[in-house]
Amino acid sequence: MTTFLCHDCNLLFEDDQKIKKEYHDYIFGPCWKYIAHCPQCNGECSEKPESRPGKANKEMQMECGSGACQGPACSMFQ
Repeated sequence: MTTFLCHDCNLLFEDDQKIKKEYHDYIFGPCWKYIAHCPQCNGECSEKPESRPGKANKEMQMECGSGACQGPACSMFQ
């Protein structure tokens, strides 16, 4: 099943009846995407984009233990 996101009613749902929609983009030319109809508002919904893992900043992560912060990020705020 594919996950879709409705931008009108902010509903996240899964559907296996995806429809291939072809369109012409001004920059990229001929394109296509999968769409589905929202079960609540019957609007046209696009596939939910997969989240990309971000670059973790180890220096700013809190390393708290037993109620007292002991990480290197805490010393920057003292």
